[in-house]
Amino acid sequence: MRVVVVGKGGREHALAQKIKESNLLSELWVCPGNPGMAKAGINCAPVETAEAIEAFCLENNVSLVVIGPEALILSDLKARLEMQGIPCFAPTKNVAQLESSKLFCKNILHDADVPTAKVLVTHAIDEAMAAIEAHNFASPLVLKADGLAAGKGVWVCENKAQALEGLTNLTTQFGFPLLIEECLIGKELSAFALCDGKDFVILGTACDYKRITPDLFSANTGGMGAFSPCDFITQEDTETIHQIFVKTLNCLHEKNLSYQGFLFAGLMKTAKGLYVLEYNVRMGDPETQALVPRIQSDLLELISAATKHELAGKQCKLSEEVSVHVVAVSKGYPEAKMLLGAELNLPQTLNTQLYFAGVSEKDQKLVNSGGRVLGVTALASSKETARTQAYDDIQKIAYEGMYFRKDIGQ
Repeated sequence: MRVVVVGKGGREHALAQKIKESNLLSELWVCPGNPGMAKAGINCAPVETAEAIEAFCLENNVSLVVIGPEALILSDLKARLEMQGIPCFAPTKNVAQLESSKLFCKNILHDADVPTAKVLVTHAIDEAMAAIEAHNFASPLVLKADGLAAGKGVWVCENKAQALEGLTNLTTQFGFPLLIEECLIGKELSAFALCDGKDFVILGTACDYKRITPDLFSANTGGMGAFSPCDFITQEDTETIHQIFVKTLNCLHEKNLSYQGFLFAGLMKTAKGLYVLEYNVRMGDPETQALVPRIQSDLLELISAATKHELAGKQCKLSEEVSVHVVAVSKGYPEAKMLLGAELNLPQTLNTQLYFAGVSEKDQKLVNSGGRVLGVTALASSKETARTQAYDDIQKIAYEGMYFRKDIGQ
């Protein structure tokens, strides 16, 4: 098979690296990829728009496309490719509203009878103000913009002043509707499935670290690290996760919104059980870099089967080893002003898997060009050993302004 993975971050590097292990593969490209991937032996093609990717696939007789980032899932790329007879592993734009509209997602969760936070949907300032005034703040209140908001569409408010500030901020930036939710208290985890429209296989679980520092009130990021599998769920929880996917996919199928692609459930384990916080219509980043190295099944075979609606009876075999993935970022991240263009000093060999993200090339040398620059993943028999290996290796890498959290996997 001649395969294209679409994207340029650490997630796509991890997916491409795993797909390269398949006996079904004859040739692989990442579009556009990045110079770090290229130096790691992955073919990268400098095409990034839907139109350019379509032309590249036709020119190179590509037989399957796997889309990584949500922006291109929400574009017309899948429709373009399938018009040309090229299978594309990603959900359609309609069903991708699971991520692009929190209101759509809430309605599906309600119709599927899947536990989720109680919500009030407001459509005007007066309505939202009344809901905030009525809340006693014995527990926090969560305000959410409906659409995609680049990680800036959620405010967790511990008092009325914060809620009013959040209301002004979110409605100014994103307008209405605005969702006002109860705040679920517990531990967060992510669960991943690979879906063919009706059937699916569970790919596993992971836990990520969203804040720039261990301070729970520090800036939110795209993710500073992760470990896999989640280590605080029971066998009963695992069965509940399976049923959550069953109910959601059946509900979508009944609405003629069959879901094909990766499906990522953001979950909260509370004292009352598991609740769905949100769905993402893609693999997570950095969870993918933690989870994918544990996959022992042929990922390309599973993806190919999904595009043919042939997943029934299949499973994804996972290593019993634990993984820890640590992300290194640029100085100043996640703010807009960052120290970029610093040369990366990389050792000849590492004991971990190195994934590249925000890097470019200058004078034939790799430099940091984005917020999240790279990450390393260690696999070991215990999380403690994996942590030690990951941190041993990431400290062998250096560039000006390099920063990483030191508590991933603790």
